Amino acid sequence: MKETIAPDHPVGGGQERGAGQGLVEFAMVIPLVVVLFMGVLELALALQASLSINRASQNGAHVAATAGNIQGADCLILRGIERDVATPNQAANIIEVIVERTALAGNQSYAQQKWSRTGTTNCTLPDSSVVALPYTLAAAGATPAYPESQRCTVLGGCPHMTPARSTVDNIGVTVRYRHDWVTPLNGALDLIAGDGNATTGGWTFEQRNIFRVEPTL
Repeated sequence: MKETIAPDHPVGGGQERGAGQGLVEFAMVIPLVVVLFMGVLELALALQASLSINRASQNGAHVAATAGNIQGADCLILRGIERDVATPNQAANIIEVIVERTALAGNQSYAQQKWSRTGTTNCTLPDSSVVALPYTLAAAGATPAYPESQRCTVLGGCPHMTPARSTVDNIGVTVRYRHDWVTPLNGALDLIAGDGNATTGGWTFEQRNIFRVEPTL
């Protein structure tokens, strides 16, 4: 009579072990996948914000070069920047806008008009209309002020200005912006908090563009 030996494990036990092991591995890997996805998303949104701020700065500098020294030039610049910083970015996250007379290469700043995005300023535009913009002109610091009346638009120079100019100004517009974290990645991993804000965190960056002022004939 042939003896039958019972198996050490019931039939199908190996499949159950394989399924259980797969679930454990999945549970270990999925958090890493989620973190990686959120990290890529954060970097993509930050890059998009940087490009948007650069475009706003570029358009602002073009407006500054075109407006020259007309009354309300800064109002046109600020209003344009507010419109350019659109969803998914927020104009409320603009920290400041700087209008400056600078070297064309951007390596030296001679005078600045610094607008902080706080409070409200009633601006008179060139067409005499009045608009309220959420900016306040900051007090002049070590760098001399750069009011609209001190922007040279004469190709042959402006000897009556202080300091005298031998040709038109090079005018730059800098936009400083705070990009907040969108996903909960910062809070989950206790990463860097931007501007001392431990709740949102994020990055602060700036973009500057420079143009030669369009000369008046």
